[in-house]
Amino acid sequence: MSIMDVFKKFVEPGLERIPVLEVSHIERHHEREYVITQTIQRNVFTDFDRKLSSHLSATRGAGFPAFTVAVTVNTRRSGTPARELSPAHYVSVPHALKGIAERAFAHAGRADLTIHHSDPSSGDRDAGAKRVVTADDIEALNSALVVCRYLGAAEFMSISGDFDIVIVAPPGELKPVIMHLQNGSISMPCTNGETITPFESPIHGFAGHVAGNVLAQGYLARARQAMVAAKEMAVMDFRAAAENRIISYDRVLKARAAGQMMNGYRLDATVALVERLKVGLGSGLTGLSEDAQVTALDWSTDMETKDDTVVAGRHIALTR
Repeated sequence: MSIMDVFKKFVEPGLERIPVLEVSHIERHHEREYVITQTIQRNVFTDFDRKLSSHLSATRGAGFPAFTVAVTVNTRRSGTPARELSPAHYVSVPHALKGIAERAFAHAGRADLTIHHSDPSSGDRDAGAKRVVTADDIEALNSALVVCRYLGAAEFMSISGDFDIVIVAPPGELKPVIMHLQNGSISMPCTNGETITPFESPIHGFAGHVAGNVLAQGYLARARQAMVAAKEMAVMDFRAAAENRIISYDRVLKARAAGQMMNGYRLDATVALVERLKVGLGSGLTGLSEDAQVTALDWSTDMETKDDTVVAGRHIALTR
């Protein structure tokens, strides 16, 4: 299974989601107006899935999406219920806002957005802030996100902000970089001995500006070093979590169903765990100890799959 297949089939059903922002705009199609509402939600994973996602980000360049945007459409002033469209997935709120603005801009040549900062489901919902986003605003936000890539993988950084400001904090103890989009400036808190000497430059042409500043180059070097350390830790953390999960899960199966056939919920849970392990570590579960590998691969060989759908025509005997 692909990373997104595992996410949709096994991870997403058990997610908790925290609403962050609700953004709406009007689209016109065939002389009718439609209200497009997009709610940015933070995905809250179990500890095991969070570690799996970080491992995938470190080893394959992408993990499970940190934010999901739920999309609904409703005919304006019709009184009819809203329809749900396919959700979109992003690595941060600024990435999500860029995607939302690009959709609105593509339909109207400008994006007239209404942004609600309070929980959309709460009783004290705010009135919403009106914001006209132009092509220049989208380009400025995109330039800020390009700068983030110079600091490392977005999955291992804290990236926050909106159409006015983007703040990105690399892993480790480095202070965050602040980008003011309205005037196109960036401030990087570089260290000079024991003092902080900010490096300030335009966002546009960032690479060229950094090339001529020793302190800025030092900040980027430390950020990349911290990024490598964070990725290594993510790999080690998931391997340890996988070992513990396999041994403890196998112990529970044997204690509660020794000599019985594994079917129903037990089979579903085993399939979900095996698919998580395989998407993270490969079909051979590379990197695990021999006892953990044998235990999990034993489950795998007893399961029949077809088109990513488990065929439970054969039960699995728990006699080991």
